Amino acid sequence: MPTIELLRETWVDRLNAFTMAHEGWMASLEVFGPETGEHPAVVDLPLIGVSADRVDHDGTVAVSVALSAGEHLTRVIRDVARICIEQSDDGGTAALLIESADGTRTTVHLRATPLRGQPLRVLDPPHRERDAIS
Repeated sequence: MPTIELLRETWVDRLNAFTMAHEGWMASLEVFGPETGEHPAVVDLPLIGVSADRVDHDGTVAVSVALSAGEHLTRVIRDVARICIEQSDDGGTAALLIESADGTRTTVHLRATPLRGQPLRVLDPPHRERDAIS
């Protein structure tokens, strides 16, 4: 699958466009840390959005998913060094790859619709509202 790296100066605009195109899609987040290995953080929750810091441009990216109509979960990724969009064979978006300076990688896998009969699950303990999973 082709991968497109986003230029840092385009992160805010490109992630806003990404959010507009994929809001409500089922998102699964996997985190790979050099010391912790790979583990799923979220499985099949509706994507609310992905945003880059607009003010300080300090390399912080936030990924938010819905837990329910009134609650959400946000993963804050600090010291982001690189953001890539992995395209599917038909040219659509398959995943968003976010890599921190310390080598930690967060992958946001997308699916346009939920699987029938599949419950929505959060694997990490839920942090609500403004709390973040690190």
